[in-house]
Amino acid sequence: MTDTLRPALPGQKTSVPETTRVAVRRVASLGSVAGYIDALGFIDLSGIYTAAMTGNTVQLGVTFARQEWPHFVLVAITLGSFFCGGLLSSFIRRHLPRPALELLIMAGLILAAQIIRLSVENPVSIELPLLAVSMAMQGQTISRFGGMSIQTIVVTNNMLKCADALVGRYLPRRQETPTPVADFILPGCAWLTYVVGAAAAAFASAHFSLPFLIPIVILLLTTVDLVLSSTKEA
Repeated sequence: MTDTLRPALPGQKTSVPETTRVAVRRVASLGSVAGYIDALGFIDLSGIYTAAMTGNTVQLGVTFARQEWPHFVLVAITLGSFFCGGLLSSFIRRHLPRPALELLIMAGLILAAQIIRLSVENPVSIELPLLAVSMAMQGQTISRFGGMSIQTIVVTNNMLKCADALVGRYLPRRQETPTPVADFILPGCAWLTYVVGAAAAAFASAHFSLPFLIPIVILLLTTVDLVLSSTKEA
């Protein structure tokens, strides 16, 4: 079971708006991290994504057809690393007392990628798998916010959820209960912060020698947030 931000229960002091604000904060944090890491991979590492496996799968087919074997192998390694990261993450999550602590492991992988980036002349073949595994771990670790399923490492489904919720909120059928505001705010936030994270990565990659420190700090703060919340609920 993935770590969940639970909606307020009857009798709890936490109000629904407060729960939504907490969910938005966490979606924004993880969405920006995913967009940031994905963009760094695209900019610095041969145009390969570290989170968007749909794009990588398309690249795999195209490079195979064109017999571009060096790029094909690199894309295949990234896809395999992501899948193995999902397996590893699922195993770890089932044995950790607090699944949110898996975000610390993810931060460690990103730190390792930063060290590789600085110390290895051609870091692509090592850095890409590390980042792909870290993104898989994020996707496995927390995917429910305020009782709603939101995947922060991809945006396609979030775009569709946001569009559907907007119609349900402002153009519902007669006698249909309007969709809650949170149902379009959360996926919209995940989409928007992915863009913000990607833009920040482009800027950081051009101006800083340690661009991976930014998502590491965000992950550490998010882990503290989740652990403190879990402790209070207990």
